[in-house]
Amino acid sequence: MGRLRRLGLLLSVVAGVGAVVRMATRHGAGRTVPGGILIGNARLYDVLTGLLLRSLFGGIAADAAAVASPATRVLELGCGPGHLSYRLARDHGLDVTGLDLDPAMIERARANADGSNRGTEPGPAFVVGDVASLPFDDGSFDLVVSTFSMHHWADPAAGLSEIGRVLRPEGRALIWDFGPGTGPHPFGPRHANLPDPIALSHELSLHPVSVTPWRWPWGFKLAQRIELVRAERAFDSEHDDPATRRA
Repeated sequence: MGRLRRLGLLLSVVAGVGAVVRMATRHGAGRTVPGGILIGNARLYDVLTGLLLRSLFGGIAADAAAVASPATRVLELGCGPGHLSYRLARDHGLDVTGLDLDPAMIERARANADGSNRGTEPGPAFVVGDVASLPFDDGSFDLVVSTFSMHHWADPAAGLSEIGRVLRPEGRALIWDFGPGTGPHPFGPRHANLPDPIALSHELSLHPVSVTPWRWPWGFKLAQRIELVRAERAFDSEHDDPATRRA
């Protein structure tokens, strides 16, 4: 009975998140633009993801913060309305910049950060930009994170190349997304053909370290966590072929 209940909860979350994406895209000017896909209604997307994905953002923020130090500069790509960025800044005291292609999302992110600022720590900064042409100098960040955004990028290979450029020599990138595949997908056709950062990174300036399942929600494996570092970074014996470390 417990297993059936967990399955029911999982299906409810899948249906709920799918509804978020469909509703936010359908209401408003949801469209494909140079650089990627924009969600149609930023306000609706903000409200629904804030309600449905609270535990997801909390777990990812804690995981990212665990590999960071107080001096770490963090860049979140595809930050949307900023839920993860302001968790990293507010709850973990990190220096965070969030970037999104959609000006409406950046407007929501700035409003959310202002509303959640407790006055003890500086909030995150937010900028409009394309992942394929990041408006930052080489080696600007210690940690780059991206959550369920890469499959919306027009040119994932260019985005990964830019990640490698803006990372400092000892930096790393953490990417959360659905696993690659071409079969029917519960979140709709836009998620059916997902880019594989591991395959793309082999010809770029990033080296994949690990690919592990991300247990959310309630222990189900709907997503994966991919860790990458700059290709010239030296690896010790535990960093072997990442293909053998897929779970």
